[in-house]
Amino acid sequence: MNSGEILAVLSRVKELGYRHFRYEADGLVLEVDVNSRGFAPRSAGAPAAQPAPQAAVQSKQEDASLVAIRAPMSGTFYRAPAPNAPPFVEVGSKVSASDTVCIIEVMKLFNTISAGVDGTIVEITAGNEQPVATGQPVIWIRPS
Repeated sequence: MNSGEILAVLSRVKELGYRHFRYEADGLVLEVDVNSRGFAPRSAGAPAAQPAPQAAVQSKQEDASLVAIRAPMSGTFYRAPAPNAPPFVEVGSKVSASDTVCIIEVMKLFNTISAGVDGTIVEITAGNEQPVATGQPVIWIRPS
């Protein structure tokens, strides 16, 4: 099970409202307890680990004039189409609604994400090749 699959499972567990979840297969044990701080993954027989990333973590307060591009699914965030290629966008880039701004990979499927609005990139909150959760803001745009 890769990190994208684990994030998808965690998202579904949260969506269904489970307070405890345990999965075992091929020597892997994934145990999750929901506490007041969010998910706390555990390995078999080990004390609770640090909480997993929250789905709605934001680096700043939402500004009513900004539009958030949110991850439509849990997976791995990519800023560029290939490892040695330049990023789709940088802070300050002008974009149109149909421009691709990132890719989110889920279980070996690469999903291109469009800006959705014309504007200027204000902030890129997700790190390249880092896991993102459904609904997490990954890019902020100031509409033009």
